[in-house]
Amino acid sequence: MDKKERIAILQHIVKINTENGNEESVAKYFQGLLNNHGIESKLIEFSPGRSNLVAEISNGTGKTLALSGHMDVVNAGDTSKWTHPPFSAHIEEDVIWGRGTSDMKSGLAALVIAFIELNESRRFKGRIKLLATVGEEIGELGAKQLTDLGYADGIDAMLIGEPCNVGIVYAHKGSLNYKVISKGVAAHSSTPEFGSNAIEHLTAAMTMISERIAAKAETYENPVLGKTYNNITLITGGIQVNSIPDYAEFEANARTIPEFDNSAVIKEVKAVVNELNQKEHFDLDVVVTADQYPVETAPNSTLVQTIIEVTNSMESLSVKHLLKSMGDVIGEDLNYIGLPTGEKQPLAPISTSGTTDAAQFIRANKDLELAVYGPGMPMLNHKINERLPLEQYLDFIEAYKLIIEKYLSVK
Repeated sequence: MDKKERIAILQHIVKINTENGNEESVAKYFQGLLNNHGIESKLIEFSPGRSNLVAEISNGTGKTLALSGHMDVVNAGDTSKWTHPPFSAHIEEDVIWGRGTSDMKSGLAALVIAFIELNESRRFKGRIKLLATVGEEIGELGAKQLTDLGYADGIDAMLIGEPCNVGIVYAHKGSLNYKVISKGVAAHSSTPEFGSNAIEHLTAAMTMISERIAAKAETYENPVLGKTYNNITLITGGIQVNSIPDYAEFEANARTIPEFDNSAVIKEVKAVVNELNQKEHFDLDVVVTADQYPVETAPNSTLVQTIIEVTNSMESLSVKHLLKSMGDVIGEDLNYIGLPTGEKQPLAPISTSGTTDAAQFIRANKDLELAVYGPGMPMLNHKINERLPLEQYLDFIEAYKLIIEKYLSVK
């Protein structure tokens, strides 16, 4: 494909509004693109209007490398605050604007194009799987489904094109979302003795849960990922200022490490709830709403080392160049992210607190080689005026082709 076609592909999928849904439109577009290049693919429906896309190519015997990215994007927020409409895919001064340009339609498009062009060149040995997923932003729904259905079986390594370009993620914390519900009895605030205050009971639960988890977290630390932490992020309750509330709830998010993981955190939460429910009038319940476990793979895997070797030969993907080009786009000096100006910072394996679809896929192979590496402007993810320099997107296509080719040539 030429430069014009590569850019047109990215523009097309950015124009499709996939805010927490509607991924099937992107999946069908890619399915048509793959079909035009002689590659069969399959849609795996998650729910109406939401389908994952899977495809596979092979050339002789060898390892199996999976390429993955998600098709959903987060809500665009107040669209009136965008310089250009969030689903316009507007291009100005070689920068493409829009929701998903960074997180992560550019990475997914680059992987799909590399997949197509490698199928045509046949410059690889083994198998390449393409797994495009739904619902990553709200629970890794598609990755869980594909893993449960066996589509991640037999994979030796996985390259996820999330916007991570100044380091290669090989490990990340888990993410646990849970809700604690408190039920009471409504009454007029002038006669509280006839009611049971759900908010007061919820407050007691919040305090005890936070204290218990914080104390337990202090006793465990992962040398790479650090400590588990827990944050209460949403609270609702009550209907009127002069009424005793009969319902209240809070939601919380915990970022976990293998030593104090999701199951251990929720065990502490349930212990507090069970303890409080022994008291008069307390009626508490716990619901887990998202459960992504921590991921820790080898930082010196063949896949990670292959990425380092390839990018060392591409000055446009050096950390120094990327920090300069991204800083130019947002009008900010980004050297604080790396080393002082003038020093060469090598691309290196890193860990992060944010979760990815790897939390689901790794269930199929605990020894999976993992690399999360892709184009994007991480400082603009989920923000107004998300955008990306097209140079970076185009460079990653070439990098992906070289990485895949080189990785699948290593025995």
